Amino acid sequence: MKNKWIFLFILLGLPALIFLFLNQFGESEFRLQNPAELQVYKMKSVNCEPNEIDGVPRIPNYKLINQEGDTVTQAITEGKIYVADFFFANCPDICIAMSSEMLRIQDKFKNNPDVKIISHTVDPKRDTPEAMKAYAERIGADTDMWTFLTGTKEDLYDLASCGYFISAQNVKEDPNAFIHKDTFVLVDKEKRIRGIYSGTDREDVDRLINEIQILMLEYK
Repeated sequence: MKNKWIFLFILLGLPALIFLFLNQFGESEFRLQNPAELQVYKMKSVNCEPNEIDGVPRIPNYKLINQEGDTVTQAITEGKIYVADFFFANCPDICIAMSSEMLRIQDKFKNNPDVKIISHTVDPKRDTPEAMKAYAERIGADTDMWTFLTGTKEDLYDLASCGYFISAQNVKEDPNAFIHKDTFVLVDKEKRIRGIYSGTDREDVDRLINEIQILMLEYK
């Protein structure tokens, strides 16, 4: 009889003890730490016209073209947390890694209507709406969540450098080649930059996923 009670304790009690231990001392992959400390970036550039409210830079408004050929403005991100980057569809290397990491973000938040992804081309000559739509289909982007934008080179490059503080430029030796960083930018619902990450570094994208969740807590 005594052995029976010991067996029942092990069978029923041990899992409960393990759960309590993990709940008290364990740490999950995306455990939220100090959510109130997610900073607001206050970057400035001497080459850009300030777009600030209360001394904090905001993403300026724009008028660009999406992958469906529709003219869109910043209204597409109204009331949204979003991740922005810059790419071009013929990019042979870095953009492949960036798209793969962005797909991880898409899959993580695909059921959350408050989260969007915005990708801007740095090659508007070749990245027509049709080319961007084909690119989106090729990589498996959900265009209900993930929007691709093109426009004039001047508008796109100004938005990169003065809105998101990302450099983008042609390579002088090859007009069909471009230099652009692998940067992902996290933007809050007030159009403020809240995080900057390497879009080719899996651990940094893990941090981005975590900080999107932290940012979501601010709006609860």
